[in-house]
Order: sequence, then C-alpha cells, then structure tokens
Amino acid sequence: MADVVFPFPFPEHLDLILPEIIMAVMGMVVLLMSVFISKSKQNIVAWTSIVTCVVVAATVLNVAGQDVTTTFYGYFELDAFAAYAKVLMLVATVFAMILSLNYIKDLANIGEYYTLMIFSVLGMMLMVSATNFVVMYLGLELMALSVYVLVAYERDVLRSTEAALKYFILGALSSGMLLYGISFLYGSTGSFMYTEMGPLIASSGEDARLAVLTGMLFVLAGLSFKVSVAPFHMWTPDAYEGAPTPVTAFMSVAPKVAGLVVFMRVLIDVLPGLQEEYTTLLIFLSVLSMAVGNLAAIAQRSIKRMLAYSTIGHVGFMLLGMIAGTSAGYAGILTYMTIYLFMTMGVFGIIIMMRRDDIQGELLDDFAGLSKVRPGYALAMACLMFSMAGIPFLGGFWAKYVVFIAVIEQGHIILATLGVLFSAIGAFYYIRIVKYMYFDEERVAFNFAKELPLQVTVVVSTLIIVAVGLYPEPIMEMCKSAVVGLL
Repeated sequence: MADVVFPFPFPEHLDLILPEIIMAVMGMVVLLMSVFISKSKQNIVAWTSIVTCVVVAATVLNVAGQDVTTTFYGYFELDAFAAYAKVLMLVATVFAMILSLNYIKDLANIGEYYTLMIFSVLGMMLMVSATNFVVMYLGLELMALSVYVLVAYERDVLRSTEAALKYFILGALSSGMLLYGISFLYGSTGSFMYTEMGPLIASSGEDARLAVLTGMLFVLAGLSFKVSVAPFHMWTPDAYEGAPTPVTAFMSVAPKVAGLVVFMRVLIDVLPGLQEEYTTLLIFLSVLSMAVGNLAAIAQRSIKRMLAYSTIGHVGFMLLGMIAGTSAGYAGILTYMTIYLFMTMGVFGIIIMMRRDDIQGELLDDFAGLSKVRPGYALAMACLMFSMAGIPFLGGFWAKYVVFIAVIEQGHIILATLGVLFSAIGAFYYIRIVKYMYFDEERVAFNFAKELPLQVTVVVSTLIIVAVGLYPEPIMEMCKSAVVGLL
C-alpha cells in the first residue's frame, strides 16, 4: 500500500483550541441529553449547559498566556485580547442561561434552546480568535444562524416570528455586504490573512485605492450591522422586543462583544494604512448612533424597545475608543463592555421577575409604584438605571469616562462634548423609570415569584456595578493588560 501524504502537517498546539472543542462536543451532548431526559427533569439540561460554559471559561484562562498563541497553521489565535473577550461572552451566556431557567421551562424542546445558545457562543469564540476573514465569517454565520432561531423560539407568538424574519432578512443582506467587501480586499491583496493584508493595503498604489476603499466601506458596514450601529440598526428594536427576554439579554451583550472585537481586529490588523479614512467614517457612525439611540429611546413605552435603542447609543459611545485608535481607547472599549454586561443582565433579571399571569413586565407603566411593595428590587433597578445613565459614582460612569478621556487625548474635543451631551439626553429615559418606581402609584398588582437564581443574578450584578463605581481600577487594569501587544 502506498503511503498517504497529506498536504499539511498535523496542526500543533491544539490545546489552544481546547475550549472550542469542549463547547462543540457539549453542544451535541446537551442536545442528546434532552432527548433521553423527561420533561420534568429538563433543568438537568440547563444546569449542564451552565456548567459547560463555566468549565470552558476556566479552560480559556488555563490555556491562555502561553508563549505560542496560534494554531491551525496560524488561522486561530488565542492572545490575551481574545481570551478576555471569550471570558466576557461566556459570563454573559451563563447569566442568560440562568435567566432562562424558569422563563422557558414550559416551552417545547428545551434542549434545543440551550444547544443553540452553546453553538452561538462557539461561533463567537471562533470569530474573536480568527486571524483571517474565512474563519471569521464561518464563526459569524454559526453565531448568526443560531441567534435567528433563538429570536423565534416562542414560535406561537406572532411578534417573535415576525422579529426573527426581519432579523434574518436584514442579517442575510449584511452578510452579503460583508462578503462583497472582503472580496474587494482579497482582490487587492491576494490574501485573507489579517496581518498579510494590512501591509499590502497600506502600500497599495493609486490604481488599487478605489477597490481598497470600497472593500473597507462594505466590510465596516457589514460589521456595523452586527453590533447595531446606526444607520444599520433597523433590526434591533423589533428583534429585542420580539425575542424571549433571556434571549434579548443574551443578544444585548455576547454578540456585541464578538462583533466589536472583530471590528477592532480589522481596524488594527487589516486597515492601519487607512486610519484617516476610517476615522472619518467612524466619527459619523458614532455621532449618528449616539443621536438615534438616545433620542429614539425617549419615545418608547416598552422597556425592551427602550433598551434596544439604549444599546445603539452605548455602541456609539464605544466607537469613541476606536476613533481614538490608541491602547487606552481599545482598553476603554473592553472596560465599557465589561461594565455593560453586568448592567444589562441585572436589568433583564428584574424585567423577567416582573412577569406574572398575563403581564409581561415589559411596559414602563408596569414599574409604577414598585418601591412601595418591593423596595429591594426598586433600589437595584434604580442603581442599574443610574449606572446606565452614567451617574457618578457607579460602574456606568467609568465606562463612559474611559472612552471620553481616550478620545479627548487624541484631540477630538467636539466629539467628546457631543458624547457628554447625548449622555445627558439619555439620562432622561433612564431616570424616568426611577420616577415611575418611586413617585407613581401602583397600577398593577405585583406578585414576584421567589426564584433564587434570578434574585442572585440581580444582587450580584448590582453589587458589582456599585463596587466598580467605587473602585474601578481592577477592571481597568485587566482591560489594559488584555490589549498589550495588540497595537
């Protein structure tokens, strides 16, 4: 028998991709478990999924920090930046799964729900570790297809299926734009590798400039859609309102982290030679996102739609760190995302606890008089709302502070002033909820279920936001360490 010669040697350092391997295997295990476990014991499936995410996060921390950071012929990288992003996404997934425990217990096919969540996170993990556009796009589609189905998981609810259909159609359009842009960059450089494309684009002549700029525009537009940057935000309010509330919480954080990390990698590795051009574009997108997000949120009566527009505004603030283009700016984005994770999960935990009988707890009027019957929950919600508004000294204040300082250091004084202005406008709709809770009379009967996992989520999130507000240095230092060597 003739020896079989493979065109590539067996990849070394596979331990770097061990977290993804565990995630993929456990996704299939969870799906099979749900088939053989009776519906009355489906919580076993949920807790298996939660434990899986915790174990994978620990594995990421264990294998990160080695001298060798790449595997699979350089297509996969696990540096400190990717490791930090993966831990953030896994923490967000754990919170979302905890929020789902009682929310989806009466739905069919619970195992599929957690399997989809696991595979969506797997796609995000591949995205942030990708060193070329092909691997990044494969991870992006794995994430997106899973999230489309999660949005429509309440299949008997019209608004859920309608939101998922809108999300899918616009998502397909954005993926096409992204691929179109990638094709221009590939045609100009002959490579899909980030680090190979960067020098070639920077040294490209006038003949290739039009193709390179066209590719940049379409790639940034495609990525902007994934992170809800205006004017590519059209899907966000409907998807947030129509999705099951734990899925909305999940979508608010984990995909945003993955998308912003890819955004940063593309700017740093692929487009350093076009910094002047993309900075002009990012300034426009940032200001528009802050304006649309904070102004449109004022008119909303549904808290989920309000938080959808709030997300658009927050992403506009995060773009300030990319406009700065410095280590401080990118560390500021990681700091912002970390604090935003806990603010969002705490708020959605309270929203889910507001569900009772035929009341979803999604309207602003549902919060009227909450402080008189549930002062603890009202206090937690007030702290989280004040934090999102950027009131000193809570976590949200430092989230905005770090990106404002980074952009001011680069001379964008007017841009920072606009950021402060839109932050003040945004404070109105956050503080309005506090007004409902403390100054309005009760309009619906409150009947909070005593669900320990939800209570723990709300308490932990609130305490972290307060603690970070009083002592932000540890998180800031971790984020600074994560971006060392990135530029």
